[in-house]
Amino acid sequence: MRADLSIDLREKLRQLPKDPGCYLMKNSLGKIIYVGKAKSLKSRVAHYFVPPSQLDLKTRVLAGQIYDVEIIITQTPLEALLLERTLIKHHKPQFNVLLRDDKEYPYLRINFKEDWPRLERVRRRRDDGATYLGPFGSSGQLRLLLDAAYRIFPLIRCSRHEFTNARRPCNYYHMKMCLGQCNLPVDPEVYRSIVQSAVDFVAGRSKEVAKLIEQRMLAAAEAENFELAAIYRDQLQAFAAVTEKQSVVTGDVDDADIFACTLTDHKASFHVLTVRDGKLIGGDNFLLEALLQDDKEALAAFLLQYYDGRSLPSEIIVPEQLEDDDDLRNALLSGHPEATKLDLRWPQRGTRLDLVEMAQKNAAYRLTEIARLNEKTQVELRMLQEHLRLARFPRRMECIDISNIQGTAIVASNVCFIDGRPAKDQYRHYVIKEVSGAPDDFASINEVVRRRLARAARDGDLPDLLVIDGGKGQLSAAAAATNDYPELNFDLVSLAKSRTNKRDRRTFMDKSAPERSFERVFFPDRDAAQPLAPGTPEFRLLTQIRDEAHRFAITHHRQRRSKLAHGSDLESIPGIGPTMRKTLLTEFGGLDGLRQATLAQLKAVKGLRESSAVALFSHFRSQEDDSEA
Repeated sequence: MRADLSIDLREKLRQLPKDPGCYLMKNSLGKIIYVGKAKSLKSRVAHYFVPPSQLDLKTRVLAGQIYDVEIIITQTPLEALLLERTLIKHHKPQFNVLLRDDKEYPYLRINFKEDWPRLERVRRRRDDGATYLGPFGSSGQLRLLLDAAYRIFPLIRCSRHEFTNARRPCNYYHMKMCLGQCNLPVDPEVYRSIVQSAVDFVAGRSKEVAKLIEQRMLAAAEAENFELAAIYRDQLQAFAAVTEKQSVVTGDVDDADIFACTLTDHKASFHVLTVRDGKLIGGDNFLLEALLQDDKEALAAFLLQYYDGRSLPSEIIVPEQLEDDDDLRNALLSGHPEATKLDLRWPQRGTRLDLVEMAQKNAAYRLTEIARLNEKTQVELRMLQEHLRLARFPRRMECIDISNIQGTAIVASNVCFIDGRPAKDQYRHYVIKEVSGAPDDFASINEVVRRRLARAARDGDLPDLLVIDGGKGQLSAAAAATNDYPELNFDLVSLAKSRTNKRDRRTFMDKSAPERSFERVFFPDRDAAQPLAPGTPEFRLLTQIRDEAHRFAITHHRQRRSKLAHGSDLESIPGIGPTMRKTLLTEFGGLDGLRQATLAQLKAVKGLRESSAVALFSHFRSQEDDSEA
């Protein structure tokens, strides 16, 4: 046992039981940083408190931060495994395998409670009663699946607002890619069955989907509903065209997921191959932060999180036998009552081994590619530092942009790039508070920089390089804000478009003439701006973060303007509070639909007083009169 442990922790370790259970490691702030399971809590937990020389590097990092340990005793190791999964999902400890439920991996959402369900790409899984598929390894992979589903099934693609306010069917209807239920009579149950088939297709159940569509086509033809039979016939033809390109897996592998993982000191790459109906239908890669576990532990933890919300295949194939594989199998089955059997295999030969090796190569390749890109980015960042003569290596770059279209709803964006890549969890919006009256970019920038530096002084998240979108004036306003924080050391620049004649094509053609470039960098302590030559790493890095800040500001600005427009139309009506405003906008599909509502429709809204309905109706009619005048 280590000599530097507190008396309380020493005593707690001595009293640990030999029962199975879970242990929760806490740091000095009481935050849970690691959750583990054990057949014997006493022997397992003691492993973390041996002399550091006996631990591998990653475990040594964790052990150095452990200040306290909490345990939960269970009856069996299986209960400990199930509890561990729940605790990791709830606490999200930094040292555990985390298939994060955030914006990194997309989901497919289908709400069958709606009259006309649709397939929606979302970034968060919510407890709202809808069906979710995923998470998927990338937006591109999900987009390909959706494109295929849309080619096969006549699904609604338009927004709810467009659907509610459509006056005629869209072009997709005329191309036989939509049923046109926005304007035409369609049986909701027929459409619901089509959506379910699309969901099954995305989930990989191709054989069952094709068989079901064929049965529906024959039944419709027998009932002499030839129009419906033609719809199913078109689905079958599109289905055959989409699925014929999928690779056939030889052997007896019919319904399986194949997993492999590769770990380094900094990253973990998990690759999943999906086989359905004997065909290899796709692969997903998940790149996670560095982990404490070895390959077996990491893969077991990943499996439990991967199948949280996913249906189980008949077979899971892994490179080698996992620890407590029977408990792992039972834990997976416990969360899927519809599954009656699950084979967990680690092949030594044949088709399954070939698939495992394929997954392993893909997992390793992803890490190699990431390492190559990281090395390239580090070189480019070093070139940026040298070209601009920056004092600090610009590992963390931030850019501030102001958006004030026509002087309304002035907002600022602050985007962050770490190692040359967007760190979207660090993005921030600022609503300008101190500037009133006419828009003032300089005062707005000064306010935002002061607020950003106040946060940096408090939280320690200072950028290495802060880029201001603008010229000398904007830079001076930002530099003035730094006077209150002389202890904060970072580089400050602004990036502005050049005033070069845009018709002079030599600016683009002659990259050896940087003085003719369209981008200039200004510095607080230098008189002359420094031009950027198009095509250079410094040009790409700075314009990329500037353009991203502009995009982020414009997006938020539009949302804010829309919110203000909605609020100004409804907040002025007596008796309509926030809850009723939301109800009205939902009921009529947005502000445009609400404007077109009749007085009878408004009076029929549950909870809306008749006087408020009349006032609202009169308000919108008066707007029409004003516009006509």
